[in-house]
Amino acid sequence: MSHSDDLLISVIALLICAGLTALGFRQNFKEKTEFRRVRPPWMIIALAAISIGFMIIVHIANLLGLETGNR
Repeated sequence: MSHSDDLLISVIALLICAGLTALGFRQNFKEKTEFRRVRPPWMIIALAAISIGFMIIVHIANLLGLETGNR
């Protein structure tokens, strides 16, 4: 896999995480009118997408040549 392919996949994954975050916050704070017993935990989904997105940002920074570790 070339460097540009890896960067493209990382940016697409970051956009997916941003979309999941927006959807999760929107669904979590939406007015709840139905009384279903089982609802997806949208806040957990949004927070997981934020944390994965942060890891992808660090990965993109490493691809661009910034050193983010202690090595």
